[in-house]
Order: sequence, then C-alpha cells, then structure tokens
Amino acid sequence: MNIVITDDHEIIREGLKKIFAKYSDLNIVAEASDVKELAIALQNNPTDLIILDVSLPSKSGLDFIKDIRQKFPEIKILVFSIFPEEKFAKRAIDMGADGYLSKNAKPSEIISAIRKIESGGKYIKSELLEKIFLYSPKNNTEKAHEILSDREFEVLRLLAKGNKLTQIAELLGLSVNTIASYKSRIQEKLNIKSTAELIRYAIDNDLVEKY
Repeated sequence: MNIVITDDHEIIREGLKKIFAKYSDLNIVAEASDVKELAIALQNNPTDLIILDVSLPSKSGLDFIKDIRQKFPEIKILVFSIFPEEKFAKRAIDMGADGYLSKNAKPSEIISAIRKIESGGKYIKSELLEKIFLYSPKNNTEKAHEILSDREFEVLRLLAKGNKLTQIAELLGLSVNTIASYKSRIQEKLNIKSTAELIRYAIDNDLVEKY
C-alpha cells in the first residue's frame, strides 16, 4: 500500500514513518505539510492511502477531502487529527473520508484503521458508532454547529482562527460578499451576535485548537 502522509508537524510525520517501517507492505511514497504539497504529491506518486490532518496551513484537510474525492476517487483517506472523534468523525466520513482517528490513538490502532480501510471498510471507534451514526435528531444533546453545512463549518473554523473575511475569501477561492453571507448564516444558525461570541463558541466546543 502506497501512503502519503499529510501533516504540518514534522514530528507527527516522523512518528508515523517509524510505525509504518515495521510493515513491509506499507510504503511512504511522499510527505506533505499542506494541501498544496499534497496535491503535488498525488500528481507525482501512485497513492493508495492518504493520512490527512484536519488542521493544515491555509486550506484545511477537512475541506480538501471533497477535492480529493473528485480528482482521485480511488484513493482512500484516513483523517488523523488532534480533535476527538465525536467532534469531527461523522462530518469527515460524510464528506468522503474512509476513516477518522484521533492522534491519541495507539500505534496498533493506527494499523488496525489502515487494514480496515484497505479491505474496503470504514474505520471509526466502535464505541462511537451508535453515538455518532445512529444519532436521533430528537436527542437534545445535539450541538448547534452540527446543522451547519460543510462550507459553513469550514468558514466558522477559519473565523475562529482569527482570519478576516478577505483572507477566508482568498483561501477558499470565493468572494468576500459570499463569505460575509456565510458568516451571517452561521451566526443566525448558532444564535450568535458577534465574531467574539463565534470564536468563543468554537473554542468551547473544541472546533479549533486551543493555544
């Protein structure tokens, strides 16, 4: 299996390479620190699986899943993220990922996830399957952000990271007016009045990194 590791932290990439080095059939054909490098790697290397981080410079890995699915539908995607499964797993799978795993996972679990995906399955922790995928909309524990569209969710995260509307527009290849409309819809859906409240909401719900 040919693997491309995409993570902006070198220590994570090196750690994964050491884990995979124990398995003769797991070949690291390229590394990438952002989606631009990933796109180049996919063009230049035969790839079976991408290990993809959510939080990358510029465009996030989560938002790039649909691009990969359109251009390389045969490639498998395992999202490997600092964010816990219950926060992002369902959205990542719905967007086209084949599995989701927290960076808190043990090396053996990473290999188990790869083997499950390699065999044509989807990987997510078994104890979360019922909670995440058999969820009833009537359950009062649903978080408001779960009703956001994929694009609204990505704009929310970029806003929460401190990006201005012009910066987000450039990152996503959209107009400033379009981003402003997304922001208004997000605030309406979340019942939030200000950008400061929006940032606090994202931090409180573990939707962005806490530095």
